[in-house]
Amino acid sequence: MTKYGLIVRLALVLVVSTFIFSMLYAKLYHDHIFDRELRRSTTIIGQIGQTVSSSSSIATYLNDKDLAVEVINGLVSNDVISSAAIKSEAKWLAQSVGFKPQDATIIKLNHPFLLSEVVGEIYIQPNSVFIEQNAREIARSSVQTLLVVIIPILIIFTVVTHFIVTKPLSNLSSQIATVIPGTPLNLVVPRGHRSSEIGDIASNANQLIAKTASMFEQERQLRADIEVLEKRFRLMFERSSSPTLLVKDKGEVILANDAACDLLARMAIDLDEYFPESFGRYCTTPDILYTFTEHTLELNQPTQSEFEFINPLTEQPVWLSIIMLRVESGGHFYLQILLSDITLRKTVFHELNRKASRDKLTGLYNRHGTEIKINEWLDNEAPFSLFIIDLDEFKPINDIYGHNAGDAMLKHIALQISAQVREQDVVCRWGGDEFLIALHCAKNEKLQRIAESLLAAINTEMIWQTPEGKSQPLRVGASIGIATYPRDAVELSQLIECADVAMYTVKKDKKNAFQFYSLSA
Repeated sequence: MTKYGLIVRLALVLVVSTFIFSMLYAKLYHDHIFDRELRRSTTIIGQIGQTVSSSSSIATYLNDKDLAVEVINGLVSNDVISSAAIKSEAKWLAQSVGFKPQDATIIKLNHPFLLSEVVGEIYIQPNSVFIEQNAREIARSSVQTLLVVIIPILIIFTVVTHFIVTKPLSNLSSQIATVIPGTPLNLVVPRGHRSSEIGDIASNANQLIAKTASMFEQERQLRADIEVLEKRFRLMFERSSSPTLLVKDKGEVILANDAACDLLARMAIDLDEYFPESFGRYCTTPDILYTFTEHTLELNQPTQSEFEFINPLTEQPVWLSIIMLRVESGGHFYLQILLSDITLRKTVFHELNRKASRDKLTGLYNRHGTEIKINEWLDNEAPFSLFIIDLDEFKPINDIYGHNAGDAMLKHIALQISAQVREQDVVCRWGGDEFLIALHCAKNEKLQRIAESLLAAINTEMIWQTPEGKSQPLRVGASIGIATYPRDAVELSQLIECADVAMYTVKKDKKNAFQFYSLSA
């Protein structure tokens, strides 16, 4: 029990309230008793006066002072009377010591034989000091009696309250103090309180403890499951063969698995730098990469694209397939980036594409590749010209020296033609001994100079080693037809047809020359 305990507080409240109540009640009771005693003394004085009124009437009628003195002595012998006096109609017959007429009770004395006639008066002065003292003693005694009754009741109430209320509550408090959060515990209901409010408190506390223990157990199980899943995810993430990054929305790389670290180390990309700037430094299309990243952050769906990088260590191209996904966790946005090195696939694709678009013998563009390139030019509506070249005197080389000599001549011509044009121009073996050149030029003067240089280059000798070991110089000529887009035609097939018309005009008339297409040709 402490000074702040419930029973101490309750006892203090009871004592203070009882004290205040007793004082108030004692004051009111004292005043009531005092007034009652005063009234009773007045009544007694009146009764005494009536008792001695007969003797006093005779004393005043006979004017007998001795009798009057005797009556006065009898009156003052009473404790409630301090002094008295008898007065006839003419004079005072008798007075006690210290008599004062003020505040005296006056009783009329009638004629002994004629009751309607007044013959004198009796003055009785009450003993106020005695009466008041007596009233106070009676009132004090009553208050003491009240306190004697109240104090034992107060003590009994306090003791009973302690054993019925505070002690059981203290017992429950001690049991609750031993509860370990998350562990089950059944509080013991204090004896005699199974159906009381204290019993309800114990029962409710037991239910609360049971629910808390169940929640703790569920949370422990949930934490265990999360730890297992986290370990599995981390294991999958770290050992995944797919390079993966987790990037904050501002570009800080916060997580990278081993595959990503190995890949980016081979590309000299620093993980401590911010994404996508660290990648853009070596990307051949950094602006597209930045736009792709911003687009992913704006969308809530995966995006995928392929980018070419130049490895600064090997200066070789590296192709990466990049899949980005914006994820949200804890109110923050992240970018999950899946990388895939597709350099080999791209190389194979490019090689297959090259083989599909190139002539196997000469390495020049074939028809398929040429049509793709020229159609791109047509889509851009950029002016260009076509040269259709048909070799003159090529068939005799095949007939006389064999196909190997013919193939060697075709390779020789391909090299000579390629040497006369720019890298961005299209040089194609159109079929057999026909070649096609497409270049961005529409001025006849320049085209004429190009055609002359082509004829000169094609006419250069090729030394052929015969099976007998003899060096045989071989030479061919060429008939060249020229058509220009969009001046002569706007479609590839029409443009080739125009160039063919011009070329056959040359071949039919003079050979080893060139001719621009014209409607009159």
